[in-house]
Amino acid sequence: MNDFWRFLIGLVKLTLFVLVAGTFYAFQAIYNPAIRADIKSAAMTIGIFIVVHIMFMAIYGGYDIGKKSKKNVQNSAIIITWLTDLVAFVWICVSTKVVTDWGMFFSCVGMFLFTLVVQGVLALLLIRLGFEIYYYATRNSHTIYVVNRDTDQPKMLDNIKARAAQIPGDKVVSYTDPSLREQIEKFDNVFLSDIPTEQRRKLIEYCYGRGKNILFTPEISDIVEVTSEYRMFGDALIFASAKTELTIAERFLKRAFDIFGASILLILTLPLFLLSALLIKLDDHGKVFFTQLRATKGGKPFKIYKFRTMIESEATKPMQETDNRVTRAGKILRATRLDELPQFLNILGGSMSLVGPRPEQLVYLHGFEGNYPEYEYRLRVKAGLTGFAQIEGKYNTTNKEKLMLDLMYIQSYSLWLDLKLLLQTVLVMLKEDSTEGF
Repeated sequence: MNDFWRFLIGLVKLTLFVLVAGTFYAFQAIYNPAIRADIKSAAMTIGIFIVVHIMFMAIYGGYDIGKKSKKNVQNSAIIITWLTDLVAFVWICVSTKVVTDWGMFFSCVGMFLFTLVVQGVLALLLIRLGFEIYYYATRNSHTIYVVNRDTDQPKMLDNIKARAAQIPGDKVVSYTDPSLREQIEKFDNVFLSDIPTEQRRKLIEYCYGRGKNILFTPEISDIVEVTSEYRMFGDALIFASAKTELTIAERFLKRAFDIFGASILLILTLPLFLLSALLIKLDDHGKVFFTQLRATKGGKPFKIYKFRTMIESEATKPMQETDNRVTRAGKILRATRLDELPQFLNILGGSMSLVGPRPEQLVYLHGFEGNYPEYEYRLRVKAGLTGFAQIEGKYNTTNKEKLMLDLMYIQSYSLWLDLKLLLQTVLVMLKEDSTEGF
Protein backbone atom coordinates (compact mmCIF):
# COMPACT_ATOMS: atom_id res chain seq x y z
CA MET A 1 0.00 0.00 0.00
CA ASN A 2 1.56 3.28 -1.13
CA ASP A 3 1.66 6.63 0.68
CA PHE A 4 -1.43 7.96 -1.12
CA TRP A 5 -3.68 5.22 0.26
CA ARG A 6 -2.14 5.56 3.73
CA PHE A 7 -2.86 9.28 3.57
CA LEU A 8 -6.45 8.61 2.51
CA ILE A 9 -7.02 6.17 5.37
CA GLY A 10 -5.41 8.67 7.75
CA LEU A 11 -7.80 11.32 6.45
CA VAL A 12 -10.77 9.04 7.20
CA LYS A 13 -9.50 8.58 10.77
CA LEU A 14 -9.03 12.33 11.23
CA THR A 15 -12.50 13.01 9.80
CA LEU A 16 -14.05 10.56 12.25
CA PHE A 17 -12.18 12.17 15.16
CA VAL A 18 -13.30 15.69 14.15
CA LEU A 19 -16.92 14.63 13.53
CA VAL A 20 -17.40 12.86 16.87
CA ALA A 21 -15.81 15.77 18.76
CA GLY A 22 -17.81 18.34 16.81
CA THR A 23 -21.04 16.38 17.19
CA PHE A 24 -20.61 16.12 20.95
CA TYR A 25 -19.93 19.85 21.37
CA ALA A 26 -22.64 21.01 18.96
CA PHE A 27 -25.39 18.85 20.46
CA GLN A 28 -24.48 19.60 24.07
CA ALA A 29 -24.35 23.33 23.34
CA ILE A 30 -28.01 23.27 22.26
CA TYR A 31 -29.29 22.84 25.83
CA ASN A 32 -26.28 24.26 27.62
CA PRO A 33 -25.69 27.90 26.62
CA ALA A 34 -22.79 28.20 29.11
CA ILE A 35 -20.43 26.18 26.89
CA ARG A 36 -21.69 28.01 23.81
CA ALA A 37 -21.44 31.60 25.04
CA ASP A 38 -18.26 31.42 27.11
CA ILE A 39 -15.07 30.91 25.07
CA LYS A 40 -13.20 29.50 28.07
CA SER A 41 -15.90 26.88 28.74
CA ALA A 42 -16.03 25.96 25.05
CA ALA A 43 -12.23 25.57 24.90
CA MET A 44 -12.20 23.47 28.09
CA THR A 45 -14.98 21.22 26.82
CA ILE A 46 -13.27 20.57 23.49
CA GLY A 47 -9.85 20.24 25.17
CA ILE A 48 -11.09 17.66 27.69
CA PHE A 49 -12.82 15.72 24.91
CA ILE A 50 -9.64 15.61 22.81
CA VAL A 51 -7.32 14.63 25.69
CA VAL A 52 -9.63 11.92 27.04
CA HIS A 53 -10.33 10.61 23.53
CA ILE A 54 -6.61 10.27 22.83
CA MET A 55 -6.12 8.50 26.16
CA PHE A 56 -8.80 5.93 25.34
CA MET A 57 -7.35 5.52 21.85
CA ALA A 58 -4.06 4.53 23.52
CA ILE A 59 -5.97 1.84 25.42
CA TYR A 60 -8.31 0.49 22.74
CA GLY A 61 -6.32 1.29 19.60
CA GLY A 62 -6.29 4.32 17.34
CA TYR A 63 -8.86 3.19 14.76
CA ASP A 64 -6.61 0.28 13.70
CA ILE A 65 -7.94 -0.09 10.15
CA GLY A 66 -6.28 -3.05 8.43
CA LYS A 67 -4.66 -4.35 11.62
CA LYS A 68 -7.72 -5.91 13.25
CA SER A 69 -11.08 -7.14 12.01
CA LYS A 70 -13.59 -4.54 10.83
CA LYS A 71 -16.08 -5.36 13.57
CA ASN A 72 -13.40 -5.20 16.25
CA VAL A 73 -12.27 -1.76 15.05
CA GLN A 74 -15.86 -0.53 14.86
CA ASN A 75 -16.55 -1.73 18.41
CA SER A 76 -13.33 -0.09 19.62
CA ALA A 77 -14.19 3.22 17.94
CA ILE A 78 -17.66 3.26 19.49
CA ILE A 79 -16.39 2.42 22.98
CA ILE A 80 -13.64 5.06 22.73
CA THR A 81 -16.17 7.70 21.68
CA TRP A 82 -18.85 6.81 24.23
CA LEU A 83 -16.43 6.65 27.17
CA THR A 84 -15.01 10.03 26.13
CA ASP A 85 -18.54 11.43 25.88
CA LEU A 86 -19.32 10.21 29.39
CA VAL A 87 -16.26 11.86 30.92
CA ALA A 88 -16.82 15.13 29.05
CA PHE A 89 -20.55 15.13 29.87
CA VAL A 90 -19.89 14.68 33.60
CA TRP A 91 -17.41 17.59 33.46
CA ILE A 92 -20.00 19.80 31.71
CA CYS A 93 -22.68 18.95 34.26
CA VAL A 94 -20.39 19.74 37.18
CA SER A 95 -18.67 22.83 35.76
CA THR A 96 -21.85 24.51 34.47
CA LYS A 97 -24.00 23.40 37.44
CA VAL A 98 -26.59 21.82 35.15
CA VAL A 99 -27.52 19.40 37.94
CA THR A 100 -29.10 22.28 39.87
CA ASP A 101 -31.72 22.71 37.13
CA TRP A 102 -33.47 19.36 36.74
CA GLY A 103 -35.37 20.41 33.63
CA MET A 104 -32.19 21.40 31.83
CA PHE A 105 -30.36 18.35 33.19
CA PHE A 106 -32.88 15.87 31.77
CA SER A 107 -32.86 17.76 28.46
CA CYS A 108 -29.06 17.47 28.36
CA VAL A 109 -29.25 13.76 29.21
CA GLY A 110 -31.72 13.21 26.36
CA MET A 111 -29.46 15.07 23.96
CA PHE A 112 -26.48 13.11 25.31
CA LEU A 113 -28.16 9.80 24.47
CA PHE A 114 -29.08 11.09 21.01
CA THR A 115 -25.43 12.13 20.55
CA LEU A 116 -24.29 8.57 21.35
CA VAL A 117 -26.55 7.20 18.62
CA VAL A 118 -25.37 9.69 16.00
CA GLN A 119 -21.71 9.12 16.87
CA GLY A 120 -22.20 5.35 16.77
CA VAL A 121 -23.59 5.59 13.23
CA LEU A 122 -20.69 7.87 12.20
CA ALA A 123 -18.16 5.42 13.61
CA LEU A 124 -19.74 2.45 11.81
CA LEU A 125 -19.90 4.26 8.47
CA LEU A 126 -16.43 5.85 8.50
CA ILE A 127 -14.64 2.75 9.78
CA ARG A 128 -16.38 0.79 7.03
CA LEU A 129 -15.25 3.41 4.50
CA GLY A 130 -11.69 3.14 5.81
CA PHE A 131 -11.74 -0.63 5.37
CA GLU A 132 -13.15 -0.35 1.86
CA ILE A 133 -10.24 1.93 0.98
CA TYR A 134 -7.83 -0.52 2.62
CA TYR A 135 -9.30 -3.48 0.71
CA TYR A 136 -9.10 -1.58 -2.56
CA ALA A 137 -5.52 -0.42 -1.90
CA THR A 138 -4.35 -3.98 -1.09
CA ARG A 139 -6.41 -5.81 -3.74
CA ASN A 140 -3.29 -6.66 -5.74
CA SER A 141 -1.12 -7.42 -2.71
CA HIS A 142 -0.80 -11.18 -2.29
CA THR A 143 0.71 -13.41 0.37
CA ILE A 144 2.80 -16.54 0.19
CA TYR A 145 2.42 -18.70 3.31
CA VAL A 146 5.61 -20.63 4.08
CA VAL A 147 4.76 -23.45 6.47
CA ASN A 148 6.33 -26.39 8.27
CA ARG A 149 4.02 -29.27 7.48
CA ASP A 150 5.78 -31.55 9.98
CA THR A 151 5.47 -29.48 13.18
CA ASP A 152 3.02 -26.64 12.44
CA GLN A 153 -0.16 -26.56 14.53
CA PRO A 154 -3.06 -28.23 12.66
CA LYS A 155 -5.31 -25.29 13.61
CA MET A 156 -2.80 -22.82 12.16
CA LEU A 157 -2.45 -24.84 8.97
CA ASP A 158 -6.23 -25.01 8.60
CA ASN A 159 -6.49 -21.22 9.04
CA ILE A 160 -3.71 -20.62 6.51
CA LYS A 161 -5.22 -22.95 3.92
CA ALA A 162 -8.69 -21.46 4.39
CA ARG A 163 -7.40 -17.89 4.01
CA ALA A 164 -5.32 -18.75 0.94
CA ALA A 165 -8.35 -20.42 -0.64
CA GLN A 166 -10.49 -17.32 -0.02
CA ILE A 167 -8.06 -14.85 -1.61
CA PRO A 168 -7.12 -15.61 -5.25
CA GLY A 169 -3.40 -15.16 -5.71
CA ASP A 170 -2.35 -16.28 -2.24
CA LYS A 171 -0.33 -19.50 -2.00
CA VAL A 172 0.81 -22.08 0.58
CA VAL A 173 4.23 -23.75 0.22
CA SER A 174 6.57 -25.77 2.41
CA TYR A 175 9.77 -24.14 3.69
CA THR A 176 11.66 -27.13 2.19
CA ASP A 177 10.45 -26.35 -1.35
CA PRO A 178 13.57 -26.08 -3.57
CA SER A 179 12.09 -23.16 -5.53
CA LEU A 180 10.94 -21.25 -2.43
CA ARG A 181 13.07 -18.13 -2.97
CA GLU A 182 12.05 -17.85 -6.60
CA GLN A 183 8.40 -18.09 -5.58
CA ILE A 184 8.82 -15.47 -2.84
CA GLU A 185 9.94 -12.97 -5.50
CA LYS A 186 6.41 -13.00 -6.97
CA PHE A 187 4.67 -11.95 -3.72
CA ASP A 188 4.42 -8.77 -1.67
CA ASN A 189 3.79 -10.43 1.71
CA VAL A 190 5.61 -13.43 3.20
CA PHE A 191 4.05 -15.29 6.13
CA LEU A 192 6.43 -17.68 7.93
CA SER A 193 4.74 -20.24 10.17
CA ASP A 194 6.66 -22.45 12.63
CA ILE A 195 9.85 -22.49 10.55
CA PRO A 196 13.04 -23.81 12.26
CA THR A 197 15.04 -20.94 13.75
CA GLU A 198 18.04 -20.97 11.40
CA GLN A 199 15.99 -21.34 8.22
CA ARG A 200 13.59 -18.64 9.40
CA ARG A 201 16.47 -16.23 10.10
CA LYS A 202 17.80 -16.70 6.57
CA LEU A 203 14.36 -16.26 5.02
CA ILE A 204 13.69 -13.09 7.03
CA GLU A 205 17.01 -11.61 5.94
CA TYR A 206 16.28 -12.57 2.33
CA CYS A 207 12.78 -11.03 2.41
CA TYR A 208 13.97 -7.91 4.23
CA GLY A 209 16.64 -7.34 1.61
CA ARG A 210 13.99 -7.45 -1.12
CA GLY A 211 11.53 -5.13 0.59
CA LYS A 212 8.89 -7.76 1.35
CA ASN A 213 6.30 -7.38 4.11
CA ILE A 214 7.20 -10.09 6.64
CA LEU A 215 4.88 -11.83 9.10
CA PHE A 216 5.94 -14.75 11.28
CA THR A 217 4.77 -16.83 14.23
CA PRO A 218 6.89 -16.18 17.36
CA GLU A 219 9.11 -18.39 19.48
CA ILE A 220 10.30 -17.84 23.06
CA SER A 221 13.44 -16.06 21.85
CA ASP A 222 11.29 -13.58 19.90
CA ILE A 223 9.29 -12.71 23.02
CA VAL A 224 12.51 -12.09 24.94
CA GLU A 225 13.93 -9.91 22.15
CA VAL A 226 10.83 -7.81 21.55
CA THR A 227 10.49 -7.00 25.26
CA SER A 228 14.19 -6.26 25.77
CA GLU A 229 15.81 -2.86 26.32
CA TYR A 230 18.58 -1.65 24.06
CA ARG A 231 21.83 -0.51 25.70
CA MET A 232 25.31 0.46 24.65
CA PHE A 233 28.18 -1.79 25.76
CA GLY A 234 31.07 0.52 25.12
CA ASP A 235 30.42 1.45 21.52
CA ALA A 236 28.46 -1.75 20.78
CA LEU A 237 24.67 -2.07 20.70
CA ILE A 238 23.26 -4.85 22.89
CA PHE A 239 19.83 -5.95 24.04
CA ALA A 240 19.18 -6.59 27.73
CA SER A 241 16.40 -8.79 29.13
CA ALA A 242 16.77 -8.93 32.90
CA LYS A 243 13.18 -9.68 33.89
CA THR A 244 12.54 -13.23 35.10
CA GLU A 245 9.70 -12.44 37.51
CA LEU A 246 8.01 -9.44 39.09
CA THR A 247 10.03 -7.41 41.59
CA ILE A 248 8.89 -6.98 45.21
CA ALA A 249 7.63 -3.46 44.39
CA GLU A 250 5.76 -4.72 41.31
CA ARG A 251 4.16 -7.55 43.32
CA PHE A 252 3.06 -5.09 46.01
CA LEU A 253 1.53 -2.68 43.48
CA LYS A 254 -0.14 -5.51 41.60
CA ARG A 255 -1.69 -6.90 44.79
CA ALA A 256 -2.92 -3.45 45.85
CA PHE A 257 -4.40 -2.93 42.38
CA ASP A 258 -6.10 -6.35 42.58
CA ILE A 259 -7.71 -5.68 45.96
CA PHE A 260 -8.89 -2.20 45.00
CA GLY A 261 -10.05 -3.18 41.51
CA ALA A 262 -11.79 -6.40 42.51
CA SER A 263 -13.60 -4.66 45.38
CA ILE A 264 -14.90 -1.87 43.13
CA LEU A 265 -15.86 -4.27 40.34
CA LEU A 266 -17.61 -6.63 42.75
CA ILE A 267 -19.73 -3.75 44.06
CA LEU A 268 -20.51 -2.47 40.55
CA THR A 269 -21.44 -5.92 39.23
CA LEU A 270 -23.44 -7.01 42.28
CA PRO A 271 -26.79 -6.67 40.42
CA LEU A 272 -25.41 -8.87 37.60
CA PHE A 273 -24.04 -11.25 40.23
CA LEU A 274 -27.50 -11.65 41.81
CA LEU A 275 -29.24 -11.84 38.41
CA SER A 276 -26.88 -14.61 37.26
CA ALA A 277 -27.53 -16.62 40.42
CA LEU A 278 -31.27 -16.18 39.96
CA LEU A 279 -31.11 -17.36 36.32
CA ILE A 280 -29.30 -20.55 37.35
CA LYS A 281 -31.79 -21.30 40.11
CA LEU A 282 -34.81 -20.68 37.91
CA ASP A 283 -33.34 -22.81 35.12
CA ASP A 284 -32.74 -26.12 36.90
CA HIS A 285 -32.83 -25.36 40.66
CA GLY A 286 -29.27 -26.68 41.08
CA LYS A 287 -26.17 -25.25 42.73
CA VAL A 288 -25.24 -21.71 41.75
CA PHE A 289 -21.47 -22.07 41.93
CA PHE A 290 -19.08 -24.44 40.20
CA THR A 291 -15.68 -25.10 41.78
CA GLN A 292 -12.61 -26.78 40.32
CA LEU A 293 -8.92 -27.08 41.08
CA ARG A 294 -6.78 -24.85 38.88
CA ALA A 295 -3.10 -23.85 38.87
CA THR A 296 -1.76 -20.42 39.82
CA LYS A 297 1.75 -19.05 40.51
CA GLY A 298 4.35 -21.80 40.82
CA GLY A 299 1.78 -24.42 39.79
CA LYS A 300 0.10 -24.12 43.21
CA PRO A 301 -3.44 -25.53 43.08
CA PHE A 302 -6.40 -23.45 44.19
CA LYS A 303 -10.17 -23.79 44.05
CA ILE A 304 -11.62 -21.52 41.38
CA TYR A 305 -15.17 -20.18 41.62
CA LYS A 306 -17.45 -19.75 38.62
CA PHE A 307 -21.17 -19.69 38.02
CA ARG A 308 -22.33 -23.17 37.03
CA THR A 309 -23.19 -23.30 33.33
CA MET A 310 -23.54 -27.05 32.74
CA ILE A 311 -25.79 -29.81 33.99
CA GLU A 312 -24.75 -30.35 37.60
CA SER A 313 -23.86 -34.07 37.36
CA GLU A 314 -21.80 -33.52 34.19
CA ALA A 315 -19.97 -30.29 35.04
CA THR A 316 -16.62 -31.88 35.92
CA LYS A 317 -16.14 -33.65 32.58
CA PRO A 318 -13.97 -32.01 29.88
CA MET A 319 -15.75 -29.56 27.60
CA GLN A 320 -16.20 -30.52 23.95
CA GLU A 321 -16.43 -28.21 20.93
CA THR A 322 -20.11 -29.12 20.53
CA ASP A 323 -21.60 -29.96 23.90
CA ASN A 324 -25.25 -30.37 24.91
CA ARG A 325 -24.51 -30.25 28.63
CA VAL A 326 -24.64 -26.46 28.75
CA THR A 327 -27.86 -25.28 30.39
CA ARG A 328 -30.09 -22.55 28.98
CA ALA A 329 -28.87 -20.13 31.63
CA GLY A 330 -25.33 -21.33 31.02
CA LYS A 331 -25.45 -20.37 27.36
CA ILE A 332 -26.32 -16.80 28.33
CA LEU A 333 -23.65 -16.64 31.04
CA ARG A 334 -20.94 -18.04 28.78
CA ALA A 335 -21.83 -15.77 25.86
CA THR A 336 -21.61 -12.68 28.09
CA ARG A 337 -18.71 -13.97 30.24
CA LEU A 338 -20.81 -13.41 33.35
CA ASP A 339 -19.91 -16.92 34.52
CA GLU A 340 -16.49 -15.48 35.42
CA LEU A 341 -17.80 -12.96 37.98
CA PRO A 342 -17.30 -15.18 41.08
CA GLN A 343 -13.55 -15.11 40.36
CA PHE A 344 -13.52 -11.68 42.02
CA LEU A 345 -13.70 -13.72 45.24
CA ASN A 346 -10.58 -15.64 44.18
CA ILE A 347 -8.81 -12.34 43.50
CA LEU A 348 -9.72 -10.87 46.89
CA GLY A 349 -8.56 -14.13 48.49
CA GLY A 350 -5.15 -13.80 46.84
CA SER A 351 -5.17 -16.95 44.69
CA MET A 352 -5.76 -15.01 41.47
CA SER A 353 -5.02 -11.61 39.99
CA LEU A 354 -7.19 -9.33 37.87
CA VAL A 355 -4.71 -9.70 35.00
CA GLY A 356 -2.53 -12.71 34.28
CA PRO A 357 -2.36 -16.04 32.44
CA ARG A 358 -5.57 -18.03 32.31
CA PRO A 359 -5.76 -20.58 35.18
CA GLU A 360 -5.45 -24.07 33.69
CA GLN A 361 -6.90 -27.29 35.05
CA LEU A 362 -4.27 -29.39 36.82
CA VAL A 363 -4.95 -32.40 34.60
CA TYR A 364 -4.05 -30.35 31.50
CA LEU A 365 -1.16 -28.50 33.06
CA HIS A 366 1.23 -31.44 33.03
CA GLY A 367 0.15 -32.52 29.58
CA PHE A 368 0.92 -29.08 28.19
CA GLU A 369 4.31 -29.04 29.92
CA GLY A 370 5.12 -32.31 28.18
CA ASN A 371 4.55 -30.76 24.77
CA TYR A 372 5.89 -27.33 25.68
CA PRO A 373 8.56 -27.39 28.42
CA GLU A 374 8.42 -23.57 28.38
CA TYR A 375 4.82 -23.74 29.67
CA GLU A 376 6.08 -23.50 33.25
CA TYR A 377 7.32 -19.96 32.51
CA ARG A 378 3.75 -18.65 32.56
CA LEU A 379 3.48 -19.82 36.17
CA ARG A 380 5.85 -17.05 37.29
CA VAL A 381 2.82 -14.86 38.05
CA LYS A 382 -0.61 -15.54 39.48
CA ALA A 383 -3.37 -16.75 37.20
CA GLY A 384 -5.62 -13.93 36.03
CA LEU A 385 -9.24 -13.19 35.28
CA THR A 386 -8.17 -11.50 32.04
CA GLY A 387 -4.96 -11.05 30.05
CA PHE A 388 -3.42 -11.02 26.59
CA ALA A 389 -4.46 -14.61 25.85
CA GLN A 390 -8.05 -14.03 27.01
CA ILE A 391 -8.40 -10.76 25.07
CA GLU A 392 -6.57 -11.51 21.83
CA GLY A 393 -7.31 -15.24 21.63
CA LYS A 394 -10.36 -17.46 21.67
CA TYR A 395 -11.19 -20.43 23.85
CA ASN A 396 -9.89 -22.71 21.08
CA THR A 397 -6.70 -20.75 20.39
CA THR A 398 -3.81 -23.25 20.41
CA ASN A 399 -1.83 -23.82 23.59
CA LYS A 400 1.36 -22.54 21.99
CA GLU A 401 -0.29 -19.28 20.91
CA LYS A 402 -1.75 -18.77 24.40
CA LEU A 403 1.70 -19.41 25.85
CA MET A 404 3.28 -16.76 23.62
CA LEU A 405 0.61 -14.22 24.61
CA ASP A 406 1.04 -15.00 28.31
CA LEU A 407 4.83 -14.63 28.09
CA MET A 408 4.39 -11.32 26.28
CA TYR A 409 2.38 -10.13 29.28
CA ILE A 410 4.87 -11.35 31.89
CA GLN A 411 7.85 -9.81 30.10
CA SER A 412 6.03 -6.50 29.52
CA TYR A 413 4.28 -6.16 32.90
CA SER A 414 3.45 -2.72 34.25
CA LEU A 415 0.58 -1.30 36.28
CA TRP A 416 -0.47 0.68 33.19
CA LEU A 417 -0.57 -2.54 31.14
CA ASP A 418 -2.83 -4.16 33.78
CA LEU A 419 -5.23 -1.22 33.63
CA LYS A 420 -5.13 -1.20 29.83
CA LEU A 421 -5.90 -4.93 29.54
CA LEU A 422 -8.63 -4.68 32.15
CA LEU A 423 -10.37 -1.96 30.15
CA GLN A 424 -9.85 -3.85 26.89
CA THR A 425 -11.73 -6.81 28.37
CA VAL A 426 -14.97 -4.94 27.61
CA LEU A 427 -14.33 -5.65 23.93
CA VAL A 428 -14.13 -9.41 24.56
CA MET A 429 -17.81 -9.42 25.48
CA LEU A 430 -18.59 -7.90 22.05
CA LYS A 431 -16.56 -10.45 20.06
CA GLU A 432 -18.78 -13.06 18.42
CA ASP A 433 -15.89 -15.55 18.27
CA SER A 434 -14.60 -15.00 21.82
CA THR A 435 -16.34 -18.13 23.08
CA GLU A 436 -15.73 -20.21 19.96
CA GLY A 437 -14.59 -23.72 20.84
CA PHE A 438 -16.42 -24.07 24.15
